[in-house]
Amino acid sequence: MPSISVHLTLSARLTESLEVKCLPDYYLGAIAPDAVNIDGFASQELRYGAHIRSKDYAEWKRNIAVFRKENGGLYTNRPDFLKGFLLHLYTDIAWDEVVQPKLFDYLRSCGLAEDELNIRKWDELRGFDSILSQQPEYISAISELKKAQPTAVTTVTPGQLSKWRDKIVALEYPYPPAGFLSDEHITAAAARAMQLYHESE
Repeated sequence: MPSISVHLTLSARLTESLEVKCLPDYYLGAIAPDAVNIDGFASQELRYGAHIRSKDYAEWKRNIAVFRKENGGLYTNRPDFLKGFLLHLYTDIAWDEVVQPKLFDYLRSCGLAEDELNIRKWDELRGFDSILSQQPEYISAISELKKAQPTAVTTVTPGQLSKWRDKIVALEYPYPPAGFLSDEHITAAAARAMQLYHESE
């Protein structure tokens, strides 16, 4: 899974493609599923519920399409929030499909054992956060996110999302730059996420 800075940067690049009009709502949706982690890394049950997730990625994609069809009417007054939320889910999948395998290959080439990969991938992502957090796209997204008014989605409550928003806008990334992840990985994940987004329409 990508980090919040990846989610926000990728979302920023797709505002025109998704015809976003309310940026605060959109960026709030783009961070919403992870709000269940506000009090610490949530249980798998809570994380999967917030993301409508299944371990089977084909089933996960079906879950998202069904959610979109059955719950779209709940967000008629905040369509850009729903766009951001859906994009978050599709970005998670896209990242796992087109970026993470390459990242794991890179980490293996550095001599890491298989049982170290999941831990060390976060070191690489934190380094990527350091780079992305200095970019105008991310800075602008954070500025818009500060204006967002929380709402409920899946198992995420407005209270959780309010605290999560406040935590995200205050984040700092004092980590060494990434050694592998780069702009091309954002581009690849964005292309795949948009493909998945449109396939479910």
